[in-house]
Amino acid sequence: MVHSEVEGIVNAEGRLTLSVYSVLSPTTVDMVRRDKTYAVPAVGPEAEPIDVYERGKAKYFHGREDTRAMLKRRRAWARRESTGTTVLIQGAPGAGKTALLSQLASEAEREDWTVASLEIQALYDPRLMAQIMGKRYISRAQRTVKGDIHVMSTETTMERAGDASVSQVLSNLAPKKGLILLLDEVQTLIDLSEGPHTHLAKATLNAIHKGQIGCPVILLSGGLGTSEDAFYAMGISRFDKDCLINLGGLSETAEREVICDWLVKYGQAKSDVTPWVDAIAAETHGWPQHIMSYAQPAAALVRRNKGELIKSGLDFALKTGRESADKYYSGRVKGIDVSVRFKLARLLKSNDGQVITADALFEAMSANSADADAVFNKLLHRGVIVEKHGGYAVPIPPMRDWLIEHFGSGRSRVSRYGLRRDSDLER
Repeated sequence: MVHSEVEGIVNAEGRLTLSVYSVLSPTTVDMVRRDKTYAVPAVGPEAEPIDVYERGKAKYFHGREDTRAMLKRRRAWARRESTGTTVLIQGAPGAGKTALLSQLASEAEREDWTVASLEIQALYDPRLMAQIMGKRYISRAQRTVKGDIHVMSTETTMERAGDASVSQVLSNLAPKKGLILLLDEVQTLIDLSEGPHTHLAKATLNAIHKGQIGCPVILLSGGLGTSEDAFYAMGISRFDKDCLINLGGLSETAEREVICDWLVKYGQAKSDVTPWVDAIAAETHGWPQHIMSYAQPAAALVRRNKGELIKSGLDFALKTGRESADKYYSGRVKGIDVSVRFKLARLLKSNDGQVITADALFEAMSANSADADAVFNKLLHRGVIVEKHGGYAVPIPPMRDWLIEHFGSGRSRVSRYGLRRDSDLER
């Protein structure tokens, strides 16, 4: 797993440099910095689009109070009872899962919990687990790697791991004040459910879930909408009622606070940003990926204009955000057969925005139940649909509108970016 942080600087010549700091997987200590510079004109519809980085720690974090309060209670409970549990945060790509995991990890660190970022392999490889536990967690908030962070030598790793199981390694190295284990992209656990390492990985997950490693422990996991099924396949069949979170968009208040921070703190806006916040929030619907797609270029332009809020600059930022949203929707349906897209769009159109039952989705997707299962899981995995109020829905209204606009008629479709013919669609 790679942890990334983005920093943007606009220089005196008006060029934006985005620096991406990436800490490689827990088995390395390398930090890589990649810079890319873009021309950022102050105004103008022909301006070059600005790339937006969607994953990693949020530069400005607001909201998710219920989840943060829940984990605070769980940490206190785990310490008091010297036990453990598993927390799963699942949702569509772009919902802000990785940013939330990072925020929760930072809050746990402030209460003296030890945080370790895992790879799937560590669930069955005691040497890798020993190696991960032998060095301090590198927070996404850090910009440099401290000199005392090191990978243990092969000899030390072998000595600590020996022939022990992963759960025994955790018990031997467990910190007394408590351990938070971060595991992202947990939908990939399904790949472990049948194979040579299944038994070992199941035993590790079960020991953590039941708090049987000798110290307070919480497995803090995040993944796509199929993650709960992946855990089920690995023997974790039940989560405590507040430990399974289906992540949606930010609240309206949190959304506006994030946009405002980008404009004021990063963009250094000199006047009232409310009109810009209103314009951006009207299109982002609380969706973290969209907020970044609109707010980051808007803030870069404000900063380029020395804090001045110029209307043509807002127009450009909105255009850039819409283009990014269009790419995001296209990415969500990538790999899904066009005939399935048509069926789903027509179902959405006829359903008039209401939650769709699983039966209606299966009936629309295929007459063959086996095919319908595969299609249904793919739609969940790609984040085209999410679980909602006992049924299923498209994560955000603009994505629903996009699907209907592009696939609802079966004829040539006109998007806000121009004519798109059937032959232009990805198949």
